[in-house]
Amino acid sequence: MTPSITRSRVTLLALIFVFALPALIAKLVLSQHWYNSGVTNKGQLIDPSANFEALGIKNPYFGEQWQLGYVVPAKCDAICQQHLHLLKQSHIALGKYQQRVAPVVFVREDSDLAAIEGLSFDVISVNEAFSQVVDRSEYVIVDPLGQLVMRYPNVQSEDKLVAQSKDVLGDLRKLLKLSRVG
Repeated sequence: MTPSITRSRVTLLALIFVFALPALIAKLVLSQHWYNSGVTNKGQLIDPSANFEALGIKNPYFGEQWQLGYVVPAKCDAICQQHLHLLKQSHIALGKYQQRVAPVVFVREDSDLAAIEGLSFDVISVNEAFSQVVDRSEYVIVDPLGQLVMRYPNVQSEDKLVAQSKDVLGDLRKLLKLSRVG
């Protein structure tokens, strides 16, 4: 072999190595789960997807508005009352997006209806299928087509409750900014 052929082969192998190395490193990083993807939402995405129609619930805002809802528990204590108050305040804090969102209350057969008397929320009756997706005392965001998008687990301290309310508001603003529906 002549020195020019050897030099050409070395150059070719170096080029292949330079272009293949990043792909190999990326494959290794992803396969070993060394990379944590950036998640910007604070709530839990509802997976597998569920919608009102599949759950057997009538959507009063179909194609019109997003819904920010709270599932009323069987006994509405002081924390539950605080949840309801923050639901109203979150709707007010939406500002220019306020017209695109309807604050609602989801009630089951055993929910404490006395807790929502005198409040200006729309009430949506839900069934057992809904309760398997979203637990009591949780916030839920529903898109205008009735798709349950995100839920926020029940919290029991006032400090965490205010932080959760800010998280709900932030996630809802992002959804409304990116969405052209509703």
